[in-house]
Amino acid sequence: MVKKFLFDTWYGALVALASVSAVLLGAIVADGYLGVRGNIAWNVLSVSLFLAWIAACVTLLAAIFVSLFRRRWLRALLQVLLGGLLLGGFLVAFMMACVLGTLFGPSEDHFADELAIPAELEADIVVPGDQAGSPFDSADVYDDDFARAVFAALKKEGGDDPTVTCDLSALSELVHSRRDDLMAYLARHPGWWLHEYRGRLYAMRRWRNKGVWNHQHNGCYSGNTTKHDFAQDFGAWQKATHYQTSTTIGFPFTPFGRERGAERGPISTARADVTKGNLDSFRSNVCFGDKDFCVEVIEESPARERRITNAVLAFLKDEFQSLTNLPPDAVVRGSDEFTLRNGMQPGIYNLTLRINPGEPGLVYLKAFEATKGTRLSQGRLKGASNERIGWSNDPEEKFLYENEFTIYEGDWGKPYAARIEVWFRPDSGQPERKLMERVCKIEGWMR
Repeated sequence: MVKKFLFDTWYGALVALASVSAVLLGAIVADGYLGVRGNIAWNVLSVSLFLAWIAACVTLLAAIFVSLFRRRWLRALLQVLLGGLLLGGFLVAFMMACVLGTLFGPSEDHFADELAIPAELEADIVVPGDQAGSPFDSADVYDDDFARAVFAALKKEGGDDPTVTCDLSALSELVHSRRDDLMAYLARHPGWWLHEYRGRLYAMRRWRNKGVWNHQHNGCYSGNTTKHDFAQDFGAWQKATHYQTSTTIGFPFTPFGRERGAERGPISTARADVTKGNLDSFRSNVCFGDKDFCVEVIEESPARERRITNAVLAFLKDEFQSLTNLPPDAVVRGSDEFTLRNGMQPGIYNLTLRINPGEPGLVYLKAFEATKGTRLSQGRLKGASNERIGWSNDPEEKFLYENEFTIYEGDWGKPYAARIEVWFRPDSGQPERKLMERVCKIEGWMR
């Protein structure tokens, strides 16, 4: 009966494949949504369904050969066409099911279920402090010269002219004639996060929040020029001047979204391409430079006039006239410092260091579970945590390292001990070395 249904009808093998495919897709969605991947019975069922799907594919292939052997050409052609459509549709649905299961299901990995912080580590373990700042802070919390220039521009009434004027001739001269001096300045200046991303070098502007240098991972600062409680007074919050901005120097491209080179020369006057943004605001993204560097300024603000963009470009024009304009806290004297703070969500952390590697190079982080030595966030942490910082021959002088990173192993509400190691890769080509380590109380990040 089954054999006759599968091989003596044109639709039998197709129905079998469609049925098994539908059940398998449902299991994939359930696997992500219910979080039952660790259940043995469920794993056996999942493997059985996959093997059944393979068997259904083989059955369809056999049915096609049977039709060809019996010279039923039309039936064979119909089975090939419908089978191809069915398999193509299954692959598309399979990818969508994986995405749905990932997006809407819980992301518990149960990594820390059996972990406990050993008693001998409790006394010296580093407990993260409160978050230093928020990407949605109001203007009053920022106290560095760059941020003050941005907010001074926003206090002016915005017009409709999106013209942007740029003179980056001083920066261009540094890039082409004094590149080493420029890189040393960017590394020492706490207002610049000089880092590598996908094999290229970028400097992203960092702001100081109530005396603490604190950059956002994507470089964007946003909020309101005046402080209002979003939850209690939404009307006042919405009427306040909303802003979002980031400033990046790429050597030679800007990094985020796509590789983007300079669209205009280092000395230019042009109308910014302004589009409608959120909260009745206008958004633009301008890039100035040449084949060796690109300054990108992103702005979202209530008027078409590019007040932030022009203020940033004017600030950069003045800043790079001289490489001596370092803020007083660029270098501090004393012992090494290690300050860990919570980020926006559990599992996301901000680390501030004061160290001196004694030579130029790249600082980055490694992380391990403290009791078993399991590597944490492997493959992601180095890329997310690297920074080129200042250095000197005086070991008493300390330079800023500040970064945001994520630990992906573990679940919210299940803290465990992790060893955070600070590593240094010298430009000299000498072996990498560990600068310091601390055992910290952390949680893993979840969606």
